Amino acid sequence: MTHLKLFALFYLVTVFCYAQEEGTPYPMTESSLLWEVKGDGIEKSYLFGTMHLIEKEYFLFPKKLEKLVAKSDVLIMELAGLPDPQEAMEYLVLKEGKFNDFFSDVQMDSIYTWAQSEMGLSKEGFDASFSKMKPFVVVQMAVQMHFMGKTESYEVSFERLADENKIEILGLETIGEQMALFDDLEDSEMNEIVMETIRKDDQSLELTKEMMQVYSRQQIDSLYMIILDEGGTIADKQAAFLDNRNEKWIPKIEAVIKDNRAFIAVGAGHLGGPIGIIRLLEKKGYTVTPVEI
Repeated sequence: MTHLKLFALFYLVTVFCYAQEEGTPYPMTESSLLWEVKGDGIEKSYLFGTMHLIEKEYFLFPKKLEKLVAKSDVLIMELAGLPDPQEAMEYLVLKEGKFNDFFSDVQMDSIYTWAQSEMGLSKEGFDASFSKMKPFVVVQMAVQMHFMGKTESYEVSFERLADENKIEILGLETIGEQMALFDDLEDSEMNEIVMETIRKDDQSLELTKEMMQVYSRQQIDSLYMIILDEGGTIADKQAAFLDNRNEKWIPKIEAVIKDNRAFIAVGAGHLGGPIGIIRLLEKKGYTVTPVEI
C-alpha cells in the first residue's frame, strides 16, 4: 500500500462486470466529476468529486463550479471546513509509547537514512521531531514535502467561496472520526504503510500522477478501481475507508437536501463504485445525472 492512496483514498472493486437493474451501470460510461441530484419534493443539489491532494495542472475549477456553490444554501464537505491546526495536532500525537516502538532496529535505520536524504534530518533531529508522533505523520510529511508549492486544494477553495457568500458549511464527519480510521489499523499494517512509503517513493509518485490524470479525465469508476489493482492494506480495509462511510453519509445528505439547495463536495473515490454515493442515492430514489464542466 502506498502513501498516495491514503491521500487519494478513493477507489476499489473486485469485479468489473457488475451491473444494476436501474440507475447508473457499473462501470459507468459517463465521465464527470459533477452530478446533479434531483428528487420528488427536494431542491436541486449538486455532487462533486474532489481529490484531496492534486497538482495545479490537474486542478479543475471552472467558473461554473463557483457559480453553483454561490447559489447554494449549504456546502457539505467531509469536514466542516479545515480543522484547527492545534486540534488536528492532538490526533497526530501518540497517547503512549513512541514512534520507534512500531519498527525494528533495521527498519528504523532505513527510516533514519530516508529522513537524512529527503528531509535533511539527522537521527537525533528525527527523534526530536517525531518520537511522540504517530507513524502516519511520516507518510503525511513525505507527500507534503514532494508536492509543496505545487498543489491546489478544493476544500480550501470551496470554504473560501462559502465564506464570501455567507453559505453554511456542514461536515459529514469529524476530524476525530477520520483519524480513527488510521488509529484502527493494526500496528503491523501501519508499519507496512510507512515502510512502503520510504522504499517506493518513485513508484508511489508515478501512481499519484496516474491518479491525477484519471481524475482530470473525470473517470470516477476508474479512480475507484485503481486501489484494487494495487492491493495492500487500504484495499483490505475497503469497508472501513469507503463503503461504511458512504452509507453513513447518505442519511446526513438526505436530511440536508430535503429543504436546501446543497453543493456536496467529497473525495472522488466516494462517488464511484457499486457502493458509491452516486449509486446509493439512486437506490434511494434520487435521479443523479452527470453535468459537463
